[in-house]
Amino acid sequence: MEASHPEVLAALAAATSQDINLLRPAEMRLKGWETSPGFYAALLSAFADLGQPVNVRWMAVLCMKNGVDRFWRRNAPNAISEGEKASVRQALVACCLREPAPQILTQLAVLSSKIARHDWPREWPELLNQLLEGVQQPGTRQQALLVLHHVVKTLSSKRLAGDRRLFQELSSSLFPHILLVFEQNMAAQAVTEGTLALKILRQITVHGFKAPYEEAAVRSFLDSAIPRTRVLIEMRQNASDQAAIQKLASLMLKLLSDILENHPFSFGPLVASTLQLIDNLILNDTGCSLLFERAAVQLLNLLKGILLCSEFKSDAFPAGQQAQQAKSQFFTPQLLQALCQRLVARFLPLSQDELKQWAEDAEAFAADEGGECWRYALRPCVESCFVALFKEYNSHMVPPLIQMMQSNLSPTTPILLKEAIYTAVGLVSYELYDEVDFDSWFKGPLREELTCTQADYRIIRRRIAWLLGQWSSVKLSPDLRPLLYSSQMTLLSADEDMAVRLAAAQSLRNSLDDFDFSPEQIEPILGDCFNLLLTLLRDARECDSKMRVLSVASFVVERVGQAVRPHAAALVQCLPQLWAENHPMLRAAVAGALIPLVSALGPDHNQLSNFLLPVVETATNMNEEAHVYLLEDGLDLWLCIMENVAQMSPQLLMLWPRLATLMEMTTEHLQICLQLTKAYLLLAPTQFLETHGRNLVHVLNDIMVDIKPEGQLQILRLVELIQRAEPAAMSLLQPLVCRVVCSVLQGDALPMLMALQFSVLARLLLDAQNVIAESINSIVQISGETPDAVLQRVLEVWLFNMNLFTQPERRKLLALALVTLLAADDRRFCGILLAVAEVLNDLHGPQGDTLLLGSIALEEDSCEEDSTEFERRRKRLSLTDPVYLRVLATALQEQLDRLKRQVGQQTWVQLVSSVDVETLQQVRNFVTLD
Repeated sequence: MEASHPEVLAALAAATSQDINLLRPAEMRLKGWETSPGFYAALLSAFADLGQPVNVRWMAVLCMKNGVDRFWRRNAPNAISEGEKASVRQALVACCLREPAPQILTQLAVLSSKIARHDWPREWPELLNQLLEGVQQPGTRQQALLVLHHVVKTLSSKRLAGDRRLFQELSSSLFPHILLVFEQNMAAQAVTEGTLALKILRQITVHGFKAPYEEAAVRSFLDSAIPRTRVLIEMRQNASDQAAIQKLASLMLKLLSDILENHPFSFGPLVASTLQLIDNLILNDTGCSLLFERAAVQLLNLLKGILLCSEFKSDAFPAGQQAQQAKSQFFTPQLLQALCQRLVARFLPLSQDELKQWAEDAEAFAADEGGECWRYALRPCVESCFVALFKEYNSHMVPPLIQMMQSNLSPTTPILLKEAIYTAVGLVSYELYDEVDFDSWFKGPLREELTCTQADYRIIRRRIAWLLGQWSSVKLSPDLRPLLYSSQMTLLSADEDMAVRLAAAQSLRNSLDDFDFSPEQIEPILGDCFNLLLTLLRDARECDSKMRVLSVASFVVERVGQAVRPHAAALVQCLPQLWAENHPMLRAAVAGALIPLVSALGPDHNQLSNFLLPVVETATNMNEEAHVYLLEDGLDLWLCIMENVAQMSPQLLMLWPRLATLMEMTTEHLQICLQLTKAYLLLAPTQFLETHGRNLVHVLNDIMVDIKPEGQLQILRLVELIQRAEPAAMSLLQPLVCRVVCSVLQGDALPMLMALQFSVLARLLLDAQNVIAESINSIVQISGETPDAVLQRVLEVWLFNMNLFTQPERRKLLALALVTLLAADDRRFCGILLAVAEVLNDLHGPQGDTLLLGSIALEEDSCEEDSTEFERRRKRLSLTDPVYLRVLATALQEQLDRLKRQVGQQTWVQLVSSVDVETLQQVRNFVTLD
């Protein structure tokens, strides 16, 4: 049904209503019109009519924008008609240029850019000319620049080669016009329009030229960017609109940063002037006083970028030579010393804003920002820049830092300066390995400062807690580890400041994450450790803090292993309380924390059974929205439970269908689903297959249709485990066996996959030949061949590829199966005898068959004390494998004797004489043929 203009206007007005009874029906009507002819023309008329209410026009633009996303492409289902699209393009620029409402103008600009992405330049070639005409007119300049900015930004994001060439051609023609507008606005101090022009110039410069500095106009613009930035920062303090000037200066620095990141060779000639700007604004007291935080972050990131840029470390190109020369002239020993002192004394100390935040909310202050926060936050930026300086100029940076450290250890040193020095020493701990005697420092001044109870000394205690974590894995004597853990327990005490306690918790984790960690050193205080961590966990309010502390407690459990068992009760009581808070991320952390706990408790985790299975059930419920957070941890926890449980429970058994559902939905988690199924099979094969066997085979058969070889390998390993764990259930496998036989007949599988396919068939020949016969009969009904012909083709592929299978256990298994066919069919006598003889030669040692029990370490008493129940069950199953129980030479002799009795002496002599001499010599080393 065609949407009429009055109806659309009424629906738009209702859609902006606060009355839910009007809002919902209006939204449904608008959604229903999305594919109706005339709807977008009506929307155009609605937002073009300045007499309509602003909220109605704004809603019309949003509907248009959503429609463009879904229906503007020509090949989109229910695409907008070409005539309607043409009418929108024809009127849109005019609507933008006369739009008075800023919020609607922004949406119109985005709408124009979305259409331009599809239609420029073929269907909308006049777009940029219309916008440039608007830029020339003072009354429409700001609107035109805003729309042009969004259009250019969108076009610059296209990455196909043809689109990039078009954008480069556009940039060459557009750059002079926008540069002139920018220069005019800067001269007239029209900051808003100058900022928009600069945004366009940045996109064009960074994405529109292969080598920006080689273009004369761009080179002039870039050369002027650095002095212009300094002027803007200097004039900011006295400007009436400081925020606008600050934004413009920040945009200039963003331009330089983008050039350095995307076109380092074009930045090479700018290195000297950029470093001089950094010198004037970072190292100079007057310049430093003019800096605002965002500019400081950008300047220090520029400094770090210049230090770490790999192109500037090679002199193979002129730009690299220029950069190297500029760096060597700038980074003198004197300047590096001054830079070290300035960063430590000026930028690393806690600011008054940070101290105020700490006083108001210590937990929020201690929140870990993580990620790439150095791009926008001052403290992480200073720290990363400081580390980069140390890596590049270690020999020049170490002496001034050591001098600052040694001269500021007294009690009279200002607390904020001392905290900053401790921060610096912790950040570059590896570089100071030979310079700092951390053992003496820890036993002396640091421990004394931990006992200081002055109110402000919480600043130092927090930093010392962090420092201990930084240095513990770098340079700390093993005999000081108990003292380290004791100090961390003191910092974790409930009467300590929350920020200090959180820092101590993370410090403890870092201390335990050491190659030389010894659980015996922390065992005496392990009970106190868990009590303090769980107290901190209860005191924390923020979900992020709880997750961090829970991560520490989980890591402690993981590191100490079974030593946690006497202290697990408190953790067992705490985790259900956290789970009950029903926060998805916190629940994921709880599920993750349960994994090392269950692993440490082993079969004794029954005290958690009433909690564990509901957690797994919730985490693997695909109907719950929270499963996206919980599924992976839930599956890992489920696997851990299965590996450590002593016996099957009805609840565990009835949980398996969730795996079937998950495997049917996606193969993303196929590997762990198959691992879990293996654990079920090893735990209670008969009970599991009786309950879920048919469903399992049905799911695996469906998955095998279009899965990659890697997935087929995993599935066939599970099939082989079924054969080994419950031979009586092999009849269930017939659908899968049919698929295996068909794949074998094709003969094009990878050797590893083919080896598994023949292993499955081999075990059937040894224990369930009727299943193979039924499978071949099923194939015969489709192919029209005889069963004997199919079997002969399978044997042909088998014998032809036998030498490709290298694993000794598989070769012996295949040989044992081939031996069983000797008495059944003597037509392949020579081929089978040769294949078995080669396997016998490979396996024969001084004591006979090297794969028999007694010659390999598979006995029950070889199970390690700390192995899981799963591993013990797996090894017990190996004890029953015919590969390790049956002697291949004996099996061959038995079958040869049986064949000899069946065919008679005369035929037997003929068979033996048909075998080549070399093969007969090999066989006679193991069996008697006479």
